[in-house]
Amino acid sequence: MTTVVSGQLEKMTHEDGQPIEYSLVLDEENIPVTHRVGSKTSIKFLGKIACIECQKKIKKTYGEGYCYPCFSELPVTDLCMVKPELCEHEFGDETDQEYFQQYCNIDHFVYLSLTSGVKVGVTRHFNIPGRWIDQGAIKGLIIAKTPQRKFAGQIEVALAEHMADKTNWRKMLTGDVEEIDLEDFRKKALEWAPSDLKKYIVHDETSRELAYPINESPKKVSSHNLEKEPELSGVLTGIKGQYLMFGNKVINLRKYTGYYVEFSFED
Repeated sequence: MTTVVSGQLEKMTHEDGQPIEYSLVLDEENIPVTHRVGSKTSIKFLGKIACIECQKKIKKTYGEGYCYPCFSELPVTDLCMVKPELCEHEFGDETDQEYFQQYCNIDHFVYLSLTSGVKVGVTRHFNIPGRWIDQGAIKGLIIAKTPQRKFAGQIEVALAEHMADKTNWRKMLTGDVEEIDLEDFRKKALEWAPSDLKKYIVHDETSRELAYPINESPKKVSSHNLEKEPELSGVLTGIKGQYLMFGNKVINLRKYTGYYVEFSFED
């Protein structure tokens, strides 16, 4: 028996568990997929892309699923999404200020995560452990809590002068990661925090581990491009971060946000 589902793709959602429970998102509907690991699965690009904000048909996406006008104008795609230390929404127009109050002028965490190595990052207080899961982290630890996004970003920038703030996605997927005690590493990292922001440091958090639904990690990684090859088929061997694994072939579903696709699963 074959199950077929289709629609406009968004990034996978997940629920914390052992292992993590993933769901595909097609036309805003969640479709559980963790239990499909080990089954023959196919993905087919249907040749249509639309902006996830205005639904205008487009030839390419900007900023994970947007048309260029939406990408240029929406607060959610502003520079502070990738450079939180530069957040200026509080000085913008009414839309910017509303966004600031809801998403920037709230508690943020600075964290360490173990992905392809130890990295530093920033996320809103309600997005833990979701942020770590999206990165494919196997461990995570909160090291600071700030009342605004830009303060967390300033701590991140200072630490990033001494350590990574990005993930090597190939190493993350192969699992070729050195075992590191994040709580021990925290002692070193906090020495690099700006003195005027050390009041936001927290010491009572403990690290947590994350387990992914993986039957077999790839030994080498080859990324599949749906634009060049509209169909990918094989046994689904694992899910990590926002990637589906088919042996050594992997696909980053987040990259195809806004694309219309069809999934087929052999039950």
